[in-house]
Amino acid sequence: MSQPQIIIDPDEELRIVCRLLFYNIPGFYPNAKKLYRVCQEEGYSFRLQNITKWIKHQYSYQIYRQPLPCKAEASFSKIKIPNKVHQCDILLHTHDQDDGWVFVCTLLVIDVATRFKDGRSLTSRNSLEIWIAIKDIYEDPSNPLTWPKLLMTDGDASFRGAFSRGMEQYNVPIRVVDLYSFESLAFIKALKKRIAILTYKVQYAIEGRLTDGERSRMVDLLAV
Repeated sequence: MSQPQIIIDPDEELRIVCRLLFYNIPGFYPNAKKLYRVCQEEGYSFRLQNITKWIKHQYSYQIYRQPLPCKAEASFSKIKIPNKVHQCDILLHTHDQDDGWVFVCTLLVIDVATRFKDGRSLTSRNSLEIWIAIKDIYEDPSNPLTWPKLLMTDGDASFRGAFSRGMEQYNVPIRVVDLYSFESLAFIKALKKRIAILTYKVQYAIEGRLTDGERSRMVDLLAV
């Protein structure tokens, strides 16, 4: 009678090992090369090509991965006056509960001239809530950001409706930049990417050690 054999699927082994290393504390290796080196240190001989293929399908990796590089246009270098041109956008993130509120995204605003930025956590992408958030930023006397001469956004529906009407009340025109012209919104896109990387790198490393109600929300702190 032959001995039973256990056949290990190499692809399944890669998925199990990468999942344990990628999501375990301290974990969260931001790219395939770093995860590849860790696998080698642990004694596994997975190919970099296979690890790259695996990591591209991870939601937490896709959150901050930008499809195109952000390159600022030369015309922005001529803007020297603070609060003349602002860029704003919405950063989507995993739902975060704090004091009974569930935050699903964050409004980010950056001044083109000074690069000063600020943000507010939101419970929805409703245009009225976004309008209230940006109004709170601009009317804060301790905040260097004030009502700009021009606000640049993408074509997201969140910046229409109540948001658009509110900006009209303060005589702030909104320039809607084409969705695929990432260079025109380079500053806010680069800010989103940087905050997402820092937020999830820190948050994933600490949340496993915190009890419910103690989880730290890093977005507002990193936006300042």
